[in-house]
Amino acid sequence: MKPEFEERLKHFLGGYWHQDVPSTESGLQDVFVEQSPEDIRELTRIIRTFLEESADPDSKRAFIDHWADGVVTDDPIGWLQGIMRKMEEFVGADNGSE
Repeated sequence: MKPEFEERLKHFLGGYWHQDVPSTESGLQDVFVEQSPEDIRELTRIIRTFLEESADPDSKRAFIDHWADGVVTDDPIGWLQGIMRKMEEFVGADNGSE
């Protein structure tokens, strides 16, 4: 993953899912209010790239868990896939095409 994309993903996870966020849904609502549709589409492309890259699944889980500040517990990869799907549904994205 490009370093600038990794930074965006870190800021996205840490900004919307941290210990003071009551739920995944409340974090998503903040994303939908604060980000433009174009930014949400770009974030979904970044998330998809991260999820599809060949990195070890344990390192992906650790990355998500660390940057989401320990909010995600059972299945960090599945959790992030769910976030991505909900964001795509919100903006009507179809796998990143514009």
